Amino acid sequence: MKNADCLVVIPARLGSTRFPAKVLALLGGRPVVEWCWRAARAARVGPVLVATDDERVRRVVAAFGGEAVLTPKSCASGSDRVARAAKGRREPLIINLQGDMPFVKPATIRRVADILRSNPAADMATAVMPLDDPRREADPNVVKAALTRDGRALYFSRAAIPFSRDGGRPRRFEHLGIYGFRRRSLDRFVSLPATALERCECLEQLRALEDGMTIYAAVVSERPVAIDTPADLRRAERMLKGK
Repeated sequence: MKNADCLVVIPARLGSTRFPAKVLALLGGRPVVEWCWRAARAARVGPVLVATDDERVRRVVAAFGGEAVLTPKSCASGSDRVARAAKGRREPLIINLQGDMPFVKPATIRRVADILRSNPAADMATAVMPLDDPRREADPNVVKAALTRDGRALYFSRAAIPFSRDGGRPRRFEHLGIYGFRRRSLDRFVSLPATALERCECLEQLRALEDGMTIYAAVVSERPVAIDTPADLRRAERMLKGK
């Protein structure tokens, strides 16, 4: 691997309220987590590690040639699981890639890593895409981001931000579930208690903003499919067959 400064960690918790064991669900004959692992490997930003809470996931990852580590079931979030998995590693940059986004583009992963490599002001990095679908703008399950002109995140919300007082269509962005951290920033982030805004919106990245951390976002053009329900898996299967 050419780059050795970045570690990609894929948190893959077996339990899920809406879709138990979704990371092991088969998509095109491969478990969902393997698709994520392959995308991370194709990005070539550094080594890839799966962080799980269940021996069954570890065995599946080993069977397709990946490396997985067991982390406590008590980890409160994916970021906590990533931090536990990264302990003892040397890479100064760490990317948290969700284990339920099988079609994430390797280029998106590279863009997030490149922000941390090129922008010393960035404590964290993430990805967004332009949002111009009124239905998704109104959907609270779609997280929106407000950015400065140079890509620094001002706020994330489940509401349609920024609000258009005169009825026009402001430039809006949809947040994609990938985070890049400097190691010191990840350690700081997971040490912080949940904040008022985080609890209000149920968005953990607001904890970082409330603590004064800077998050810069790469604007990309494609939305990765997230497998949250069996219906999402069926839709992903149709997309795969369509390709």
